[in-house]
Amino acid sequence: MFADLQFWRLQLKELLTPWAPPQLLACHVATRCKELDLQQIALLEDNRRNLAEINRLRQAVSLLHNKLEVSDTRSVQNMQKQAEVLEKLRSLR
Repeated sequence: MFADLQFWRLQLKELLTPWAPPQLLACHVATRCKELDLQQIALLEDNRRNLAEINRLRQAVSLLHNKLEVSDTRSVQNMQKQAEVLEKLRSLR
């Protein structure tokens, strides 16, 4: 009977009066616990999705970092070759 009524709309101080029956308080606490459990389940699911997204992004960052290192290595090699070519051109003049 008490579970069907929307006593959750009452302020907590009004529920703590001696005139509120214990069943009402028990239903209020049970309803609140159920709501908090549902919120916790939703937060856990969001957390799992966010962790999966973070791991996917970490893999993408790692891949891009490796590509950047390869590109940097090639750039250094090209700069060295360019310096060698310029050195040979200067020596030929």
